[in-house]
Amino acid sequence: MESLRSPLLSGAFAAALAVSLGACEMLSTSSTYEDAQRAYDAGQYRIANAHLADVLSRGDADERVRRLQLDLMLKLGDGNRAMAALDQLPEAVLDGAGRRVALAHAQILQGSPRKTAELYARLAPEELSEQDLRMLLWALAELGEGAAFEERMGFALARFPDSPYLNALAADRLYDLGQPREADRFAQAALANGPEIVEARLVAGRRAIFDGDLEQAIEHYSRANDINPANPLPLANVVGLHLDLGQVEEAGRVLTIAQENHGGYPFLQWQVARHRLAVGDAQAARAAKDQAERQFADNPEFILLSAEIEAALGNNRLALDNYRRFVREAGEVPEIMRRIAELES
Repeated sequence: MESLRSPLLSGAFAAALAVSLGACEMLSTSSTYEDAQRAYDAGQYRIANAHLADVLSRGDADERVRRLQLDLMLKLGDGNRAMAALDQLPEAVLDGAGRRVALAHAQILQGSPRKTAELYARLAPEELSEQDLRMLLWALAELGEGAAFEERMGFALARFPDSPYLNALAADRLYDLGQPREADRFAQAALANGPEIVEARLVAGRRAIFDGDLEQAIEHYSRANDINPANPLPLANVVGLHLDLGQVEEAGRVLTIAQENHGGYPFLQWQVARHRLAVGDAQAARAAKDQAERQFADNPEFILLSAEIEAALGNNRLALDNYRRFVREAGEVPEIMRRIAELES
């Protein structure tokens, strides 16, 4: 579930991660399953995918290859290809709870959390493993079923109190509800029990933000990126935090790396827009903003960014419209009210 969207994105979610079409250029000779497995074990998921593509192109799709393909696609957040690999994987290689968890994971990544919830509705709670409960809770979170989420979370943590995955989910839920102090112990437990798990690092980053320690948050998100560089969220958060700290040059450096791997990720495009505006390129800021607008059009902070971009371009009427919309969504803020007054005068 490393592709699980952080609530920092306010409901943005499990985006399919693009793999570079030029990845095969990394290969100098014909690839083997062992090459792909070594790259996967080292966290080099794009390279592993290139090796696998080469192996599959020659028709060498034995059971080991299909199992690795399934695991890799789940890491990359590609639910469709994960499902295709699972369909071609014999029951003898993966059955029972392991197959059920993989199916549940792939369905969520495909945008079908309802199917996952229905899958688990047929089973008694006592039959569910830690990973089953992780997938069920993820699905319930995606579906916005808060009451069911909280009921199942209580049961899950009673059975698996040290699970970093479950503690991370519990902390994220409490942060979403505006209860950071209550979330702290779950965030701490997630990190203590799973320092090399992406979700634990993501929730540790949220905790640091609520504590006002943005530098610490950057460290956690940077470590999350090290653990799974195929996940676009950590680097997008690092860029945003550097901008929050006024570290424009550092944000630009990280942004260059992030765009090479996750250029189409909407939340990253939001940060691109912020960076371009900060360096005085309002036209480029608007172009990046337009790429993210469909997903974040109703987010007050995004509306405010839109206003600032239009103001920088001298489009006072559009800027004023967006400032007024921000006030309707977020309430009156003295600085914003001052800007509105200036534009109305």
